[in-house]
Amino acid sequence: MSLQVRLVVVLALAIGAVSCAHAPRRPQGVPIESRPTPTQPPPEPDTVAARPKRTPATTPSSPRPAAAVETIMTPAARKRSLTRIVADTTSASRAVKRCLARTLLPDQESVVESTRSLLVQARAALKRDELWRAESMARKARQLASSLECP
Repeated sequence: MSLQVRLVVVLALAIGAVSCAHAPRRPQGVPIESRPTPTQPPPEPDTVAARPKRTPATTPSSPRPAAAVETIMTPAARKRSLTRIVADTTSASRAVKRCLARTLLPDQESVVESTRSLLVQARAALKRDELWRAESMARKARQLASSLECP
């Protein structure tokens, strides 16, 4: 055999060997619907449902409930907190009022409604004298309202 024929044969064998290695081989799976459902293990005996309920006579003495945050606050801290709440709710309410007079896009309507909901929650927390929650809701309302772009 000539050198050219040998070279062609070797190249043909090399190409054949390389191309077979790249052929995708995907195993045939079984559809999930036709697989059997595995049995569930029984619940462990120490789960909450299996524990006997304690009666008040057998309940260990519980510690005193923690004091509310507002009872721990100094009058000055309470005043600062109320000042922040008023500033945040005023800012958020002003932004919502500006946008209510406009035709809004759906995402803007969603932001306005969420802001109004946060303001309602802040006012409800103030009525319950939960300053920490009122401050949190007012801050969230202000931050959300700051994303509104209503001239």
